Amino acid sequence: MKKRIGILTGGGDVQVLNTVIASAKKASERLGFKLFGSIKGWEGILKGSFIDLTNLAIDPGIGGTVLKSSRINIAKTKDGPERILNNLNQNKIEALIVLGGEDTLSNAFILKEFPSVLISKTIDNDVGRFDNTDNHINKITNYFTLGFPTAAEKIVSLVSLKEGLRTTAYSHERILIVESMGMHAGWLALSSALGHPDLIIIPEFPLNYEHFRECVLSKYASQGHLIIVVAEGARWEDGSHFYTEIDENENFYHPRFGGSAQILKNRLKNDIANFLNPRNINSVNPSYLYRSGAPNKIDHYWAQKFGEKAVEILSAGLEKPTFLFIQRENAAFYIKDFPLSNYGSIADLHRFVGKYFYDPDEFKITENGKNYLREIIREIPLDRSYGIKKEIDNEIY
Repeated sequence: MKKRIGILTGGGDVQVLNTVIASAKKASERLGFKLFGSIKGWEGILKGSFIDLTNLAIDPGIGGTVLKSSRINIAKTKDGPERILNNLNQNKIEALIVLGGEDTLSNAFILKEFPSVLISKTIDNDVGRFDNTDNHINKITNYFTLGFPTAAEKIVSLVSLKEGLRTTAYSHERILIVESMGMHAGWLALSSALGHPDLIIIPEFPLNYEHFRECVLSKYASQGHLIIVVAEGARWEDGSHFYTEIDENENFYHPRFGGSAQILKNRLKNDIANFLNPRNINSVNPSYLYRSGAPNKIDHYWAQKFGEKAVEILSAGLEKPTFLFIQRENAAFYIKDFPLSNYGSIADLHRFVGKYFYDPDEFKITENGKNYLREIIREIPLDRSYGIKKEIDNEIY
């Protein structure tokens, strides 16, 4: 009888999940295994909902996940670990491939004895710590998470002059505040820097609003328009978030974020109405568009590699859970496995933006941050033709 492997996708979807699934399916066929998908992630295993992927056509170029998704905290589910292991045993699933962000992957720490290959996917890019204090880009445990390059490329395009909102901001002398995803980590907002916004606000650094307002007025006076990027999890100086809602069904205790751009827009409208027309301050929230659609080339390539590598590791006789992370050495990327036993909890793998990559006083990326991102994200050059600065009748254009 062929060895039976399970695969699941959990948490927020990203563009490359079907790419990994299709790749793992192909590798399973090549190595003589049968691959079964759990419908709706860990929830599917709790309910015993599996599907044989042998004859299922999966388009690796379509985003989302054919297996659907859920966000389940096994530790907070009645008899969760026991039910998981019992259903895996009943369905003769001998090993798992788990694709998820920090919540989905955290469940593996409860099932420490079950053979599992853990693959990080999240547009937040917040799984994989730095190995040393100076955060040198060659010492990052997980250079990027699947889904991040595609989402980052989208926000870069959105805020740019060549492809995005800069033309409208300039033409109508507007302040446009663009919201990015990122509850606790500001990597997606930071990546917008390769599209050259004027100011970036991230959750890791509470906002000194008075200083920020002065920067807004100064930059607007200089160029007559602004693009500001703010992460959904941005915080005021007292540590409170710009905007959150309590989700009573959230068993990871996460509030619901979204709306930070609008909150900031409203406050600025009230505070700088004497300096410019409040109608010229607007907010934009692309929301789920960041993680929908097709994967870009780098995401697609590495998703294929992850699917293949996961099955190969399981075929070699993996006995306990291990993470697969992307490493960078001598300007080249490769996949390396890190046993789950190396870490006490998923918190050991939380990755946040620090001052090595971000300047909180200037609200902008550092050169180190740019160097990190340029390895995986296409930068859109800044066209100077929209940087016109000349005075006519004391008005600045």
